[in-house]
Amino acid sequence: MRLKIFIILMCASFALVSNTRAGEATDPLAERLFPPDLILHNGEAIGLSDAKRQEILSRVEKAQTRLPELEEALRKEREAMVALLDREKPDETALLKQLNVVFAREQEIRREQFGLMLSLRSMLTAGQQARLNELRKTHNPSSVEARLKAKLASVEAGAQKFASNGGDPSSITEKMQQFPVLLHAGKMKEAEALLDRVLKELEAK
Repeated sequence: MRLKIFIILMCASFALVSNTRAGEATDPLAERLFPPDLILHNGEAIGLSDAKRQEILSRVEKAQTRLPELEEALRKEREAMVALLDREKPDETALLKQLNVVFAREQEIRREQFGLMLSLRSMLTAGQQARLNELRKTHNPSSVEARLKAKLASVEAGAQKFASNGGDPSSITEKMQQFPVLLHAGKMKEAEALLDRVLKELEAK
């Protein structure tokens, strides 16, 4: 049961490193900014220090406490607009006024996301920015996330099978405690290497 809880917490941790997106690479604004997931997934490749990595995570977490509030406000304003449109004879003036409110809420969210990425860019050296622009071309966070989740599922299945055969999975659980720490720090390669070691250990049992 303890291992099951750890697996759930680990999967939830993916949201931290992949929740914010810059948009399409062809967008001239996106080409000049770097979303958190791009930076953190490639932290080792660009020589990101632990201090900067922690500062980036801190800024992302701060933004993520603000965004749900803004998104909820946007949802309510959209519902209000839907209610106006559902009337038999919608008031055009009221609808246009509400449309401006919806646009304003959307702009708040975009401003928050833009401000975050702008602040992250200021933390990177010119060399790191150039390297990220190269890495952006092949960056596919969804494939990394899918691969890690698949390996997590294999760890869970292997540990459960080991336990059902009378084994004690506590040593596996103890090792896996380091996984969310590595994931949270953006050390994706180290996190995956840990999964590989645990899977190999389970195969040998």
